[in-house]
Amino acid sequence: MNIVFLGKGNMGAPLAKLATVSGHTVQAFGSQDNPLDALKGADLVFLATKYEQALCLAKQPDVAQALAGKIVVDITNPLASDYMSLTVGHTTSAAEQIAEQLRAAHVVKAFNTVFASLLAKRADGEDVAVPVFVAGNDSKAVETVADLSRAFGFTTIVGGALSNARYLEPMAEFMIQLGYGLGHGDKIGFGLLKAG
Repeated sequence: MNIVFLGKGNMGAPLAKLATVSGHTVQAFGSQDNPLDALKGADLVFLATKYEQALCLAKQPDVAQALAGKIVVDITNPLASDYMSLTVGHTTSAAEQIAEQLRAAHVVKAFNTVFASLLAKRADGEDVAVPVFVAGNDSKAVETVADLSRAFGFTTIVGGALSNARYLEPMAEFMIQLGYGLGHGDKIGFGLLKAG
């Protein structure tokens, strides 16, 4: 696939490396770059910026037009400036707000519950036990992202409709509270255990 990353920071960079190692054509753009031509030729696009930047991009008509019919992976979390709360929640989510602007695209929530440090470990070839949760309304788009996550070496859990991002985003905030507020560090994550 031709994969475009909007964002080259601590989340986008290791994901772009994983995509490259997995055999995909990768282009990555920072906040000062113009990605419009690349978006038009992309098969799949990662929103690897802060939520506010991703929403601002999604609101641009030329960007929305370029992303029509494409899979857009939202890895953002709507974090407050101090990272100790969310700015969106309960009746909607960051992913749904972005999807509202990109009505012709297939928005999928994924990778937002994995700390950047763990993405970097995986990009360096180390095993990471933390799974990736994937949620979206288009079953083909969800399966494409789930397959990509597996190709990156992650156990992957399909998590239903895009509205379930309302639960995945608070998971990420709780992870931040556990990791930084309560001293567990950034090598932690949530999984799914089956008893019996």
